[in-house]
Amino acid sequence: MFAIKESALYQELSPRLLFIGCFVSLGAMGFGFDNSWWGGALGLTPFAQKYGSWDPSANDWSIPSEKQSAGTGTGSAGIIFGCLASPWLCSHLGRKPTLLVMAAVLSVGIVLEASAVTSFWQLVVGRIVVYSGIGIASNVVPMYQSECAPAKIRGAFLTAYSFWNTFGGFLATLVVYLCQSLKSEWGYLTVILCQLTVPIGIILSYPLLPETPRYLVYSGRYEEAETAIKELYGAHYNAAEEVQLLRLQVEEQRELHRATSLMDCFRGTNMRRTIIAIGVQVLQQAQGISFINNFIVTFMKQLGFADPLKYNVIVLACGLVANVFSFFTFDKVGRRSSMFTGAFFMAAMMIGVGGTTANDYEGLSPMTQNGCIAMLVLWYVIYALSWGPGVWILGGEIGTGQLRERTLLLSSLGSFVTSVPINFVNPYVQAQIGGRTAIIYGSFSVAAMVFVYFCLPETKDRSLEELDEMFQQKVPTTQFKDYVCTGLGAQIRQLENKEIEADLKGRQIEHVEAAI
Repeated sequence: MFAIKESALYQELSPRLLFIGCFVSLGAMGFGFDNSWWGGALGLTPFAQKYGSWDPSANDWSIPSEKQSAGTGTGSAGIIFGCLASPWLCSHLGRKPTLLVMAAVLSVGIVLEASAVTSFWQLVVGRIVVYSGIGIASNVVPMYQSECAPAKIRGAFLTAYSFWNTFGGFLATLVVYLCQSLKSEWGYLTVILCQLTVPIGIILSYPLLPETPRYLVYSGRYEEAETAIKELYGAHYNAAEEVQLLRLQVEEQRELHRATSLMDCFRGTNMRRTIIAIGVQVLQQAQGISFINNFIVTFMKQLGFADPLKYNVIVLACGLVANVFSFFTFDKVGRRSSMFTGAFFMAAMMIGVGGTTANDYEGLSPMTQNGCIAMLVLWYVIYALSWGPGVWILGGEIGTGQLRERTLLLSSLGSFVTSVPINFVNPYVQAQIGGRTAIIYGSFSVAAMVFVYFCLPETKDRSLEELDEMFQQKVPTTQFKDYVCTGLGAQIRQLENKEIEADLKGRQIEHVEAAI
């Protein structure tokens, strides 16, 4: 295990960057929270009494499958709307103001959810509005992070999105678990209102966040870009030289291929980048994360677990711990290796769950139940180390500067368009074949391995401008890792490394002098 103090993250992450990485990622926390509170609330008796009906066969209150599908699937419509609006907002208002718009939309949606005292369909409308804010977040947050982070820690910086997503899911599940003893409507209203911490946190931190330097350079605001770079990396940083290099890179890209429309994402070398961005998001959903987030409680009930909410908390807690390690692994091991290995083990776990429960999923022995829980925990841990953060890292860095907003739009749409049929169909499939549902998701992990091997290049330690050069030169997938860049992108990375090494050396000298 590599030493943490020797990692690029430890050496290059300043308090300022840490603050930005945490607070900008709060939008992801809202995503994780809203996904998981819904899946947990489906198992709460007060929620089922308010919006469901009595099921004589189960001798309990339950939410009908059609309402489960509507409540889960229609949220994706809101995400699609948010994704479509996000590129325009990011281009015309800027990355930073778009964060404020996101917070406002989330606030409106949460209020609608909480005030849906008698109407299930108002609750659904509230979820659509909340998910519109999440759609905006899924574009602007990775974009903001990728444009602020140095190349060596960009993976860790973008992993913050996945971490907060997982943390939001864990927090929602924990709150649902703690509120299950409440027999009134506050058992689920408390969970809904906890979401307000997300927009409030973003609004309070907003004045302290800079605009991204790359956006300012693209907009011709060079003096503001220098100020933003110094805010991010420190007053000592050679901001003028970096702005000049970024300016030359932008001019070079515009001369080579002026790309501004959505259709440009499917032209020339941008087609390859778009396929990668969409592919990883589609395969993330197809491997079963929507199933885990939205239906694991009902799935465990179906398998005979006495306290599925408790086990759901355990699964998400283990994933959260694993997510912490992914801050280091993606910048140490790389994107390609992490994603391929992750898909392999995720396939093994899902197929294992499906095979174990295939014959008699309604009468499992305690030992078999424990085995299923162990495999689900391992699946989520592996996901949190690989495909959980990986798709957001790649989505934030794979698009060219001129089309980054639109590439992220298409990437996010790929994810959410895939999740819509999964969320609508899963309740019916699960009701028919039970545990064998997991085998379907495991088979998509096998497909993900094939996609990674043939399509996904290694982007570790590369500046965003170096990636522009390599895609422009049509470097084969397997040769990205060892390719030597010679253009402006390489100069930008060398400048970042030189400035960071000088800063680290200065801190070491100060430490020695203080010790003397």
